[in-house]
Amino acid sequence: LQEWCQKRHQLVPRYRTLRETGPDHQKCFQVEVSVGDEALGIGQGTSKKEAEQEAARLALERIEQ
Repeated sequence: LQEWCQKRHQLVPRYRTLRETGPDHQKCFQVEVSVGDEALGIGQGTSKKEAEQEAARLALERIEQ
């Protein structure tokens, strides 16, 4: 996703944590990825990194359609 964004828009994707739920030992994160002003995907995971990767994967799927 980062390579695509840099080639097409000369920008890097921006990740924003939308929600963090659950107890400390079992957190669930929801992260949104956007390029410029356009939100491209929202991912969930048990870590911020996992949620960011899911959001990026969904964004790439959306871009390829």
